[in-house]
Amino acid sequence: MDSQSFMHFVEYELQAIAITWMVVMYTIKAVQLSRLPMPWEKEKPKGSGAKGILRSYGSIFMPWSVESSRKHMGRWIGFSLYHVGCLVAIVNTFTYTFTPGMMTPTVKIVFSALIAPAIFIGFIKFYNRLSRPELRHISTPDDYFSLLSLQLFFFTGIMALLLDTVFWRSSYYIITAAFLFYVPFSKISHYIYFFFARFLTGKRYGWRGIIPQK
Repeated sequence: MDSQSFMHFVEYELQAIAITWMVVMYTIKAVQLSRLPMPWEKEKPKGSGAKGILRSYGSIFMPWSVESSRKHMGRWIGFSLYHVGCLVAIVNTFTYTFTPGMMTPTVKIVFSALIAPAIFIGFIKFYNRLSRPELRHISTPDDYFSLLSLQLFFFTGIMALLLDTVFWRSSYYIITAAFLFYVPFSKISHYIYFFFARFLTGKRYGWRGIIPQK
């Protein structure tokens, strides 16, 4: 297999296989979760479930509305930069392949600049898990492996964007595919459960009327 055929395989066929695998695994998980009992409120509503849902999602962008974020604004900034980097790195796996025309040198630099802080914050997260007893006690091998694999994903993505060589592009797509195979079995799945958790929590507290009025 020549380099051009190999690049086509890792960019298209391999990614399609990995995405299909991830969709199948999450579908199985969704079916399993839907079969679990879910007790709901029996009292009459004291507030609005819809407002509670909006508040639950909106609090992500309003750190001053949540005590934990308000008192630790630096953590919220780190959280934001890390997840923006994750989002851009994921988007890049599609734009780099399917819309190469939009990936101008300027766009590549902007993408790289948005992903780079996530690498720095990732090292801080890893260091904290090793150095802080309360975090080290609750950390599992999956926590460490997830952090390191994300670091590798970010790094190869930046190198592929800036250098655009066969080696870095193929490395980026191979790691991306491996990541897609691994994610359904890791704690990284929280990015899927997050939406359901925010919805249910917001609806419950909104129903009870336990949301700030201002």
